[in-house]
Amino acid sequence: MPIPLAPAETARYQRLNLALGLAFGMANLAVLLLLPILIRLNVLGLGWAWAVWAIPVALLSNGFWALQHEAIHNLFAADQADNKQAGRLMGILFGSSFRILRFGHLMHHRFNRHPLDRPDSYDRTASSVLKARCHFFGEIFGGLYLIEVLTPLLYLLPQRVIHRLLDWIYAGEDRRLRQLRQLAQQALGSARAINEIRQDAGTVLVLYGSAFVLWGKLWWVLLGFVFVRAMLISFLDNIYHFRTPIDRPDFAYNLRLAQPFRALIFNMNFHRVHHSHMQLPWWALPREFSRSGEKFDAGYGHAALAQLRGPAPTDMLTSDK
Repeated sequence: MPIPLAPAETARYQRLNLALGLAFGMANLAVLLLLPILIRLNVLGLGWAWAVWAIPVALLSNGFWALQHEAIHNLFAADQADNKQAGRLMGILFGSSFRILRFGHLMHHRFNRHPLDRPDSYDRTASSVLKARCHFFGEIFGGLYLIEVLTPLLYLLPQRVIHRLLDWIYAGEDRRLRQLRQLAQQALGSARAINEIRQDAGTVLVLYGSAFVLWGKLWWVLLGFVFVRAMLISFLDNIYHFRTPIDRPDFAYNLRLAQPFRALIFNMNFHRVHHSHMQLPWWALPREFSRSGEKFDAGYGHAALAQLRGPAPTDMLTSDK
């Protein structure tokens, strides 16, 4: 069992979460709405040079996602309602809907390596190597983020169409897919869920639509900001599960990473520890790693670049191989 968390320590880190959440939120809002105004007004005579500040915000996208990840697991704040509110706000700034992001991630934990959760593998009898590689590289080079952004927009369609789409997305006779279809209809297909996702999608459209109007002729800066975010989020999302055994849903890699960089992704490199103890917040993961005698499986950079090998046949990704 993990070492119990001290209430005072938990409260201190949750205050830090709030401060960091505000910082991430303000930084993203600044890129979307403030920087183009500063450029238009030529504040301090810097002109378009203000756009440079979008670069560090884009490069910190994985940290922004990792903090939202804490809200997904109800670890961002002590109160569940505060978690949800923070998660929704971060999700909108992220360009998506918290309810959709939360469902997808929690199902990843519950059904890790299910047929839709292993883009790094393919069935030789059902797919060609070329098709599998196009799907995999499309997903890690921006496609994952694109899916997360576009999915809420589908909720602007009629309710009956949404239900059909959910059944289509989770189609299949695999036991886990049947369960996922049922859970998706409950969590994402109820009237309350549809209304919430529509509200988030509408807010995203207004926010990002306003941003593109404000950026005007420099729209390409905003597009570049979103592009960098999409690439970083998509490329680094699955490195902890790349070519891991599909018959080991409990498995994930712990990846070696220097302390300053670990802080930037809120210790998500201790990923097997996280999967084993989802109730632990980001700041407790290194301590549990040491206490449990866990080991690193590879370096973070090496694991990221290993993805360039592409997907492998499912029959090669079993624990006895």
